[in-house]
Amino acid sequence: MSGKKISIFLVVLIVIVAGFLLYRGHAPKNKTVQSVNKSTETANNASQPDQSAVDNLSSATDTSSDSSDTAAADFNALCENGEWMKITDLSGEMVTVSGKLRKVYPDDEASKEFQKYPYFLEGSEKIALTGKDETKIDNFEDREVEAQGVKATDGKSLEIFRIRCAGKETDKNVIGQRNKELDFIAKNINLIAPKKAPYQKWTVDMVDIVDENNVYIEYYDTVEDDENSNVETDTSRKILVEMGAKPDGSYSAKVLAYWEMGEEDYVLKTGTDKFENVQDVTSFQYDPDAKSWSRI
Repeated sequence: MSGKKISIFLVVLIVIVAGFLLYRGHAPKNKTVQSVNKSTETANNASQPDQSAVDNLSSATDTSSDSSDTAAADFNALCENGEWMKITDLSGEMVTVSGKLRKVYPDDEASKEFQKYPYFLEGSEKIALTGKDETKIDNFEDREVEAQGVKATDGKSLEIFRIRCAGKETDKNVIGQRNKELDFIAKNINLIAPKKAPYQKWTVDMVDIVDENNVYIEYYDTVEDDENSNVETDTSRKILVEMGAKPDGSYSAKVLAYWEMGEEDYVLKTGTDKFENVQDVTSFQYDPDAKSWSRI
């Protein structure tokens, strides 16, 4: 083979080898890029939850935020219907006791003799109460109840088997009149209040019921509910009102005492707080949006 032919052969061979190497280097690179892109796409999709899952999670969160209100409403319905709430299984001779359920507090003089117990019953007889699930029993605090359980051998305490509301807590007439009175207060607070609202109008915040005829009402100017309001002062007010039912179904409302909000607490401006030493009141919170009351 001549030198010229050898040179041509070598050039062709080099071109073929170079082309082959270039192809090998190019093909895997494209394949790798596609694989990486596919993996990246999969990872991105995995990090983006399905929209239905997002909706469900949002719904669950919303439900969770309202769970305490729902639980309170459910308990109030159970209480007003006088339904039994089981606390724990017990064996032994069952006895029934009734009265107001009180929680024992370290500095409370009234519960001093029951300091080693979580609760006591204040009725015709005082007796300590114990139970397996305090979160359930707590709901009955300061309510008239009927409890069934087994007395300790010393007769000083009762372990609760089941418990329910009783007395006025389940009296439909009392409940109906109370709800009617609360609704009257919510609708007529601007007529009951001794002074006009400084900005917009008054709305009720809370009502503490002392007895059938006397209530404390806390209220405030609705301007505070406006997110765009620049009012910095606390517009809260409080009044002690003597209520009276009228033949036409409405109520009379006589203001006995009036408070305005001070730097830290209410300051009495007029009248006399004739129930200042009364601790046993029934409290209700008003929701102006839902126009409904909830016991607290």
